[in-house]
Amino acid sequence: MVRVAPIYSELKTDRKVFHNNDRCQERNRLEPENVRQGTDNRPVCDNCDKLTREGK
Repeated sequence: MVRVAPIYSELKTDRKVFHNNDRCQERNRLEPENVRQGTDNRPVCDNCDKLTREGK
């Protein structure tokens, strides 16, 4: 597991969550032109949260 700086996508069709685990497949599929730094007051991605809790 590598926790990384939080990012989120501004694309309207993407889920309204932020990502902070570099093993999250959803995070790794985000289109770079839509990625923004920070959390934008969004909840953490459930996939990132699960990976982090599992120590991955």
